[in-house]
Amino acid sequence: MHKWETEFAFDSLADYLNIIEDQFDNVRKLERNRITQNPPAGLSEEEFADWRSEIQFFEDRYERDFPSKIRYSFVVLLFIVLETRLRAACDEISKRSSLELRESDLKGSALERARAFLKKVANLPSWDQMTLQQLIDFQKVRDCIVHTNGQIAGSRDEKRLNFLCNQNEGLSSEAGSLMIERHYCKKMLEISKSYFRHLFDSAGFGKGS
Repeated sequence: MHKWETEFAFDSLADYLNIIEDQFDNVRKLERNRITQNPPAGLSEEEFADWRSEIQFFEDRYERDFPSKIRYSFVVLLFIVLETRLRAACDEISKRSSLELRESDLKGSALERARAFLKKVANLPSWDQMTLQQLIDFQKVRDCIVHTNGQIAGSRDEKRLNFLCNQNEGLSSEAGSLMIERHYCKKMLEISKSYFRHLFDSAGFGKGS
C-alpha cells in the first residue's frame, strides 16, 4: 500500500465531483433557458396549466431529483474509497510492524475496526474526536442512502440525521428525504484526505511510501 495511491484516489474523486457537478450545472442552465420563466400573456387556463406543469417538471428533475442522485452516488463512492484505503493502510501497518493481529480480525464496522486496530494494536495516536464524529456521521448518511434510499424516517439513525439536517452543514430534509449539497461532498472529501495525511504521518509513511 503506497501513500501516493491513497492521495491519488482522493484527488481523482475531487476531479470527478467537479466535472460531474459542473457538467450538470451546464445542462440545468440549458434546460432552464428552454422554459419561459414567466407565463406569456393571453394564455388560456389549459395553456397556463401546461406551462406550470413544465416549470414543475424542471424543478422536480433539475433542482431536486438529479442533484440528489449525483450526490447520493458520490457519497457512496467516497465511502467505498474511504473504507478500502483505510483497510489497506491498516494492512500495511501490520506488515511493516510485523503485527500478528490484523484489522480484519476485529469486529464492528470498518471505522470501528480501524479505530480499534490503530489505537490498541498499532499503538498509534487516537483519532481526533471531531474528525471521528464527522466520519461516524458520514457513515450514517451513507447507510441512509444505501439502506433506505435516503428516507430518513426509515433509517435506524433517524434522530441523528434529523439533528445533522438542522446544522447548516450541507444536509437537509425535504418531504422526509435526505438532501445533500455539493459543499457537503467536498467537505467530507477534504476531511477524509486530512485524516489520511495525519494517519500516514503518525505511522511514519514518508513521501512515496
